[in-house]
Amino acid sequence: MWGSPPWALDPCARLTPKGVGMVSRRRVLLGFLGLSLVRAQEIRVEEVVGALEVPWALAFLPGGGMLISERPGRIRLFRGGRLSTYAELPVYARGESGLLGLALHPRFPEAPYVYAYRTVEAGGLRNQVVRLRHLGERGVLERVILDGIPARPHGLHSGGRIAFGPDGMLYVTTGEVYERELAQDLASLGGKVLRLTPEGEPAPGNPFLGQKGARPEIYSLGHRNPQGLAWHPVTGELFLSEHGPSGEQGYGHDEVNVVVPGGNYGWPRVVGRGNDPRYRDPLYFWPEGFPPGNLAFWRGDLYVAGLRGQALLRLVLDGDKGHWRVAGVETVLSGFGRLREVQVGLDGALYVTTSNRDGRGRPRSGDDKVLRLA
Repeated sequence: MWGSPPWALDPCARLTPKGVGMVSRRRVLLGFLGLSLVRAQEIRVEEVVGALEVPWALAFLPGGGMLISERPGRIRLFRGGRLSTYAELPVYARGESGLLGLALHPRFPEAPYVYAYRTVEAGGLRNQVVRLRHLGERGVLERVILDGIPARPHGLHSGGRIAFGPDGMLYVTTGEVYERELAQDLASLGGKVLRLTPEGEPAPGNPFLGQKGARPEIYSLGHRNPQGLAWHPVTGELFLSEHGPSGEQGYGHDEVNVVVPGGNYGWPRVVGRGNDPRYRDPLYFWPEGFPPGNLAFWRGDLYVAGLRGQALLRLVLDGDKGHWRVAGVETVLSGFGRLREVQVGLDGALYVTTSNRDGRGRPRSGDDKVLRLA
């Protein structure tokens, strides 16, 4: 039987009785004591590196080591047990904004480029995607490849996840900066998933190319504050994690969506599953709230990092391309506080970052950390 905390249960997900379990007294006790809980598949957890400041994204280097973005504006290099500063970028670090996503060029290191998503103030407050040139032990800012993504002084709902897909294109998540209608506005880059070439041009085949008044970079719309991107390892479908209005409307409806070109995911017209043919319903949502970080496929299942939920969940999928459902949910890791990044490393292990120094958590000794699950 799957063991699921109350905020992980979606009564609209059509789970079978075998797919839903009650919270064990042991798990509740561990949560109150702040102790770690590792479940499922004989998973082991170890700390890789600590004393980080709001790590937001990881990028694994083919020659060994990893890059770690820190929201105040640093990219750190961890290699051979040593942590160093790889690059420092000017950013507007407030609220949920600053230095966020990281990605390597799909032909790295032959194409020696590192991509980052950041919020900047000089010249007008906005988010942008920049490219750095990799020089071994450090990276040097080369150029801005996409500018003008909405940002606001409060720093909230900036999106920020970037990743290269199986098609070699760069996907970018953007938030609607608490201006809801931007998510439905095809003239705005806010509240969208964008799809770009590695040079920052609108990707060939984008659904709104040539449409008058629409930004050609847009791949999907109707998003509130998307935080994670992952592609199914067999079908190649894009899965996305997204924050619902738990902080402003008194309920959660944080989501996992399967993204299709030109899909409209409803915000702010629809929250959760609206059963409206104009909008795409989520694959899964948490009515009471589980604001997610990133998500990743590992060992055949979908793993979702939880910020306020302070847990790593495993979603077991049933079905096939275009016809998925969530057959079970399990808490795999808890007791480390807020979790933001989850990504599979080149060694096949699953890496997770804590986010307890982001202003919404309770920092512990050694925070923030990169954890390795294997």
